[in-house]
Amino acid sequence: MPDPYLAAKFLHFLAVTLMVGATVINGLIHAQAKESTPLEASALLKAVLLVNRLIMGPSLLTIPLSGYWLMTLTGYGLAEIWLSISVVLSIFLIAAYLLGLRLERRLHSIANQAATIHDSVLPADYDRSFLKAAPIGFGALVMSLAAFSLMIFKPF
Repeated sequence: MPDPYLAAKFLHFLAVTLMVGATVINGLIHAQAKESTPLEASALLKAVLLVNRLIMGPSLLTIPLSGYWLMTLTGYGLAEIWLSISVVLSIFLIAAYLLGLRLERRLHSIANQAATIHDSVLPADYDRSFLKAAPIGFGALVMSLAAFSLMIFKPF
């Protein structure tokens, strides 16, 4: 029979790793899309939305659930500073995901519209929306790495 602690730890570690990986992948795809034609950008951004739906969203659900499971198994509580910080980071990550998802859908829509009318370059509205999305994605990466570090090192 599998050890519940190891199962919870594995799920938690996997979810955080997938979250970090998906964030990096999305950033790389966005960088490529920004330099592409509207048709190419539309296809690339469709991939970003797919990564969000299949990897990032489920990871963001798994992180707090497996974290809570680990808390109950180990007896840790929110009085632990590192754990409280992790909870706050998780809340901010979920908020960044929801805000970023909205902007990524907008970017996809802009690229789609430009591709439909056969524009050869992405419109200025794309750049404006991208400038809003980029800090959110970078912030999500930093928060993911911070949560990952707290999970491993428990420094407090």
